[in-house]
Amino acid sequence: MYLRANSTFYRLSLPALNLASLLFKTISFVNLSMKARRQKHFPDLFIISVDSLSFGGTGKTPLVMAIGRALEKRSLAFAIISRGYRSAYEKKGARVEPTHTVAEVGDEPWLFKKHFPNQDVIIGRDRLRSMAMATARKNRFIIMDDGLQTSQVRKDFSIMLVNPGHPYFYLRHFKFMMQRENMVLQYRGREQQAHKVLPGTYAFSGEGFWDVGNNRVDVGAARMIAFSALGDNERFKHDMAHYQLAAFRNFPDHHTFTAADIHALEALRREKGASWMVCTEKDFCKLNTLLEPATPLIYFQNKIELPDNAIEDIIKHAAEKGFL
Repeated sequence: MYLRANSTFYRLSLPALNLASLLFKTISFVNLSMKARRQKHFPDLFIISVDSLSFGGTGKTPLVMAIGRALEKRSLAFAIISRGYRSAYEKKGARVEPTHTVAEVGDEPWLFKKHFPNQDVIIGRDRLRSMAMATARKNRFIIMDDGLQTSQVRKDFSIMLVNPGHPYFYLRHFKFMMQRENMVLQYRGREQQAHKVLPGTYAFSGEGFWDVGNNRVDVGAARMIAFSALGDNERFKHDMAHYQLAAFRNFPDHHTFTAADIHALEALRREKGASWMVCTEKDFCKLNTLLEPATPLIYFQNKIELPDNAIEDIIKHAAEKGFL
């Protein structure tokens, strides 16, 4: 979402945006319904689908990581299947290796491999080919990122994240699609929660600031500028507003950063008298090869907070189907 909600242009554009969105949702629904008629079942796999109503910015990537950590805690091997959007290997597919670059496999799969070096991360536009690769490597648990788009595959457990703050035109699917999910969680800011995450909701909590060497950084009361290239940049801006934020810049989701971007941001940092430039971990993985040694760029890491029953329900379903 890159339109100012309070701008005149936004208000004038809203009817046209919603009409275009209605057409897009209808075409998407028909396409998914047609593919579901040829649905394939993989009885030897327990497939967990991580979904979202919106085009982006709900937190699918942190949710995939939370599920992965829960499986690793139980010593369960798994494969993460992702598209590798706008990457060099998106069309032909690949198993992500630690030596791959972000340009080759995409920012999200690269992050998945960073956090789960001992698990398979498989990318490709053809999800059935990715499933075959995961099966050949003896994986029994599959975490399918954005699995709703793969309606031709029967899922064992589907979990959907919903941000009620996203406008109608930013929703990729009709709301009734939520009825098909095993679990639906709605975003509520951490300040809206009482003391813990309430049933049916989710939130995010900060894990601190980190540098290029993955060392924790104490920013204290230092001024900073922040930027992000997410599906929902406003959420990151809101997180950074809890610190001494001097300026914030938006970039489109999956933006390919250049050296010119870094130089412009560094000029803004000096103009504002800030000590740090801050981005998300997802953005940082695309930037670290562009950095000069003295560039004061750090990233902010957060994690998704889920209700107590979320992971337990997934594990329970797996046990009932004989996978545990």
